Amino acid sequence: MKTFVAMITGIVLMAVLSGVTHAAEKHLFYMHGCCINKVGGSAYETIVKELRSAGFNVVFDLRTDDSSAAAQAYAAKVADQVKSLLAKGTAPEDITVSGYSLGSVTAMFASILIANQKVNYVLLAGCPGNGARVSRGNDPLDVDYAKVQGRILSIVDTKDDKFESCKTHLPESVLQKEVAFDSGSGHAVFRNTDEKSLKLWKEPLVTWAKGQ
Repeated sequence: MKTFVAMITGIVLMAVLSGVTHAAEKHLFYMHGCCINKVGGSAYETIVKELRSAGFNVVFDLRTDDSSAAAQAYAAKVADQVKSLLAKGTAPEDITVSGYSLGSVTAMFASILIANQKVNYVLLAGCPGNGARVSRGNDPLDVDYAKVQGRILSIVDTKDDKFESCKTHLPESVLQKEVAFDSGSGHAVFRNTDEKSLKLWKEPLVTWAKGQ
């Protein structure tokens, strides 16, 4: 009898531990902003370390091609990786695609290809405004906002002169939440690595990605 009870207890414990392990497997795709050749990648590497310390399996690549075509090609790569995770049994709620500036646009491109309403997205800096279009000249980052899908959080700095609120771009059914603040740093706050700047967007990102 004792042996039987021990076996049952062991099975239950393994099931519990298995559930805990699965819950901790949160996948985060993080895409940086433009101009790596100008601003460097060290700040983003610091940001990725911060995100990993929050318990995410972070997928991150440094990219130097800032063209719209390159953004769409990378979005297709991310979409394939997300679909692979889903095919292997990962719950869509355990996957988050996040990007800053150019990365935010790339995340929206990816969402159209992934086409899963339960996958999480975090748009750091929100959606491109006129400032973004002017700075990129004849290579606009045009997104078909009507086709964007997913569980979407937008985080914006109200003094950003390049990107802006997604409320005038994304349908209400797509944009579930937007967080706005005035950091004093504008667009650059999302690549600053001081504790105060990181906290402004990291906390809502973590909360959103973990479904809390």
